[in-house]
Amino acid sequence: MGPTRNARALALAALVGACAAGSQPIRVNVVGYLPDAFKLATIAAPVCAGNWSIVDVDTGAHALRGTLSELQSRTRGTLCLANFSALTKPGTYELRVAGLGHTQPFPVGPTALNRPFRMAMAGFYMARCGQATPPLEPSDELVLATSKGRMYEHGECHMNDGTVDDKHTHAGHLEHVDATGGWHDAGDYGKYVVNTGITVGMLMYAWEHFQGRMACADLGLPDGETAVPDFLDEVRWGVAWMLKMQRPDGWVYHKLTPSHFEGFGDLPDTDRAQRYFSPVSSAATGDVAAAGAQCARIFAPYDAALSARCLAAARLAYDALATQPDVVVPDLSGFGTGTYNNQDWHGDVGVRLWAAAELYETTREPRFLADTEGFLRRFDAPSATCGEINQPNSGLNCKVCDQFDWGDKRNLGSIRYATLKVGSRDTDPRDPALVAEVAEQLRIVADLFVRTGRDDAYASTFGGYTKWGINGELARQSLLLYAAELVHGANSTLEQTALSTLSHLFGRNSWGRSFVTKLGDWPAQHPHHRPSIVYSEAWPGLLVGGPNGGETSWSDGWLAFRSNEVAINWNCGLVYATARYYVCPAQPDAANEPDAGADGDQQRRPHKPRAPHAPRPPHERASAPVRAGAPDVAAADGTVWLGDPSKVRDALSAKERLALELEQLSALIPPEGNGGETDETDSPDEEPPRHSRRDERRARSSGPAEPAAEKSAGTASVDGALADLAAAAAAVDGLQSDRRARRAQPAAERASGVLIEEEPAAAMPQLGHSRRQAREPAAARAPRRAPVPAAEMAAAAAVSGSGRAARAAARPAH
Repeated sequence: MGPTRNARALALAALVGACAAGSQPIRVNVVGYLPDAFKLATIAAPVCAGNWSIVDVDTGAHALRGTLSELQSRTRGTLCLANFSALTKPGTYELRVAGLGHTQPFPVGPTALNRPFRMAMAGFYMARCGQATPPLEPSDELVLATSKGRMYEHGECHMNDGTVDDKHTHAGHLEHVDATGGWHDAGDYGKYVVNTGITVGMLMYAWEHFQGRMACADLGLPDGETAVPDFLDEVRWGVAWMLKMQRPDGWVYHKLTPSHFEGFGDLPDTDRAQRYFSPVSSAATGDVAAAGAQCARIFAPYDAALSARCLAAARLAYDALATQPDVVVPDLSGFGTGTYNNQDWHGDVGVRLWAAAELYETTREPRFLADTEGFLRRFDAPSATCGEINQPNSGLNCKVCDQFDWGDKRNLGSIRYATLKVGSRDTDPRDPALVAEVAEQLRIVADLFVRTGRDDAYASTFGGYTKWGINGELARQSLLLYAAELVHGANSTLEQTALSTLSHLFGRNSWGRSFVTKLGDWPAQHPHHRPSIVYSEAWPGLLVGGPNGGETSWSDGWLAFRSNEVAINWNCGLVYATARYYVCPAQPDAANEPDAGADGDQQRRPHKPRAPHAPRPPHERASAPVRAGAPDVAAADGTVWLGDPSKVRDALSAKERLALELEQLSALIPPEGNGGETDETDSPDEEPPRHSRRDERRARSSGPAEPAAEKSAGTASVDGALADLAAAAAAVDGLQSDRRARRAQPAAERASGVLIEEEPAAAMPQLGHSRRQAREPAAARAPRRAPVPAAEMAAAAAVSGSGRAARAAARPAH
C-alpha cells in the first residue's frame, strides 16, 4: 500500500470513529437505580411536548406516565427531560417516549448498584500483574467471557520485574530487584507508584467509610477461602507491590516499565519486554508513606505481618522525605513511557499532607499532626475563592480542590484531617480555626458540584469542562460529596448528586452510552487497552477516560488513548461511588437453598462463609447515612441513556465494520515522535497526556482504531476528521521517493536518527508474531530498525494533527 493511501486510511478511520460515537435520542441510565434515587432522562427531541411512560417489563402494566418538560441548560442549550423519580417500587422497567421508541430494561431496587460495583472490582482483578488470573466464579452479575465464549483471563506475567541499571535508573550498576505484583496501570502493562497510590488510597477510603458493606462483599475471587475479606484481598495486591518499590534508604522508585510502550498484540503473559526501575521521586515516596500508614490501620485485624510492614515502610518513607523538603523529580530521559511527573509544589505538598495526616491517624504522634497543619497552611487561598470551576487550575491554592488526581492528592489529606477520630471536642488537638476552614472549603466545593450538576442537561458536575480522564474525576467526586456529609451531616441533595453522576457515567450523557465496558446498553466498545485489543472485544468493568478537548470529543476507538483509555485511578472512583450502596448477599440457612431475597434477585449465588470476617448485624454496620426521600426534581438532575432506534444502530454498526477494515489498513503508519525523548505539551493550558505514546507498537488487527490523528480535538467531529484527511493527503506527496532513497542507503549511513520498527511486507499484522517471539532467543527477536527522515516525520505530524512529530524531526540526530 502506498503512503498516500495509508494516510488517507488513517484519517478516514478517525472520521468513521467520530461517526460511530454517535448518540441516541433517549439518553438515560439503564444500569439501574436505587428506589429513592433521582431517575431522569434527557431527550433530544425537536419539541418537548410528547408523552412518556414507564412500563413494567414483567407485567406490561404502565407504572408511571408523564409529559416531557423543557430543560434550559446553561451549558447544553435546550433539551427535554423525563422525570420518573416517583418510580420507587422494585422491579424491571423500560422507558417509552412517544415517537422515539423505548429504552432497554433497567432494574429498580436496593441491589441495583451491586453489579457495577462487582464489575469495577473485577477490572482490578483482571489487571493483576505477577500471577495468572483464571476466570472469576460464575455469577449473573459478572461478565466472564466474550460474545464468542472466550474467557477473560491471562497467565502468569512479568515475573522478571525488574532491572535497576544506569541508563534508566541512573544507579551506576546493574541489579535485579523483585517488584512483581501490583496492577497493570492502564492501556499498557507498566506499573506506576503515583497512580497506584491514589488508587489504593481511594479503595481504602471505601473500606473505612463503608466497612460493613465491604467486609461481606463477594467478588468471586477464585483463590479459595482466606482470612482476609475479598475487598481487602484486592487492595493488598496493590499495596504490597508499592512496598517492593522502596529502597532500603526509604526513597521509592517512581515507576517500573519497559524503555518504550510495548505489548500491542500481546496479553500480559506473552509480553517479553524487559522492564526497568526509574529513579526515585518525592511523589512516589510520599505515596508509600501515606498508603503505608493507611494500610497499617486497615490490615491490622486481618494480616498483622502486612500491617507491620506497611507502618515500617511509611515511617521510613516519611523520614526520607524530611531530608529533602523540596520536590524531587525523577530523570525519566531513559524512558518513552508515561511519566506521571508533577513538578509543581502543590502536588508535592499535597502528597506530604496526605502522608502526615495518615501517619497521625495511625500513630497519634504529635509531630505528624503538626506537619499536617503546616502543610495545610501552605494552601492559603481565601475560602470564598474556592468555588470556581471550568478552569484547568481551579482551586489551586485551596485546602480542598474541586479537581484531584494522581498529581495532586491534597484532598485525601484534607479529608483525613477533617474527619480524624478525635473523641470529644474538648480533647480535639487540632487547630479549631484550621478545622473550620477545611470544613468550609469542603462545603463550598460540594455545593459547587451540586449547582453545576443541577444546571447541566446531563448532570455533569463539571458542566461543559473536559480534560484527560474526566470520567475518573467525576467518579472520584463521590468521595468529596460523602466527606461533606460526614463533616456537615447527612444530606440527601449531596447524595443524589453523587448518584446522578453515576447515571451520567452509565448513559445519561451526550452520547446516550455507558462509559463502562460491558455495563449498560451500548457501552464503550473499543477501549485503549491491550488485552481488549488482543481479544478484539472489550474486557469488562473498565471506565474509559471520556471526552477530552471539548464536550463532544470522545472517540470510541482502540487507539484513542486521549479519550478512550482505561486506568486504575479512574476505576477506583467507580468502586468508591458504588461501594456505598453495595448490599451484602443473603446468608442462607444451612438446610435450605438461598431464596430470592427482598429484591427478588434469584440469580445471586450465596456468599461463601468466611468466619474471620463474617458480616456484622445490620445495626452494627458502618454504612452510609440513612437516605431521606428523593428531593424535589428541582434540587438535582441525573440521567442515563437508552433508546434503540434500529436504523441508527444498524448504520453505526456498518460504520464500525468499515472502521475495522481501515484499522487493518493503517498498520504501516510510522510511530509518532522520536522514540525516547519526552516532549512538552503544545500549550501550558492543555492537560498533559499521561502517556506520551511515542514508541507504541502497532495494535494487532481488529476493531475501529483511532490513529495518531485522534490527538487533535477535531477528530471527535466529522469536520475535524475531514480536515485531517485533507492535510494527510497533502503531506505525503513525496514520501514514496524518500522511503526508497532511505532504504537504498548502506547501513553505515543510517547509523543515527529516530528509530522505528521496520514495516512488515503486508498490511495485515502478523497474528502469530508474539508467540513466535516468546519461543525465539532474544537475539532473534531483535527488531530491525531504520532512521526516519525529516520529511517523513513532518508527514506523520500532519496525519496526527499534532506538531509533536515535526518538533522531533527538527532536533539534531543522536
